[in-house]
Amino acid sequence: MAKGILLLLWLVMSLGVRSDGIRAQTKLRAVELFQDLTVAPNFAPNPQILKGISGGAEETQTLSGRPNTETGPCIGFVDRPPDHRLTLSQPLPLMTLQIQSSGDTILLVRGPGGVWCNDDLRDRNPVISGEWLSGTYEIWVGSYEKNAAFPYILKVIEGPLPN
Repeated sequence: MAKGILLLLWLVMSLGVRSDGIRAQTKLRAVELFQDLTVAPNFAPNPQILKGISGGAEETQTLSGRPNTETGPCIGFVDRPPDHRLTLSQPLPLMTLQIQSSGDTILLVRGPGGVWCNDDLRDRNPVISGEWLSGTYEIWVGSYEKNAAFPYILKVIEGPLPN
């Protein structure tokens, strides 16, 4: 519900109104959220950018099947379906997933080789970095608090996290 309200507000704000109350003439650009991505080594541009709205009512620990992973605790809340699917056509020796958001977000990834969670690696934003096997990964971007929703950017970076 909160995601729907936030999406509607985002769309209304993108229409634009001039300060004198007259509607500005703008072209409404489609907001592309919750997209899937397929990449191979040496993908371009680097990073690839995906967008969405975090949160949900499902406990992250329920979907991950564990309270902790090597990359961090499985805390917070997500929607049951994944927000994104990332397919790697070949293994990547070093890839990083980084969330940027104004809210307190969490990250859950499930795919070949296991399940990984993270919360608050960079300020209130999660990061998961390491060696990735080929195959399809389900990605959830959640919120620390139940039903809290925040717009986010998911950066898919080949290589380490930039400073």
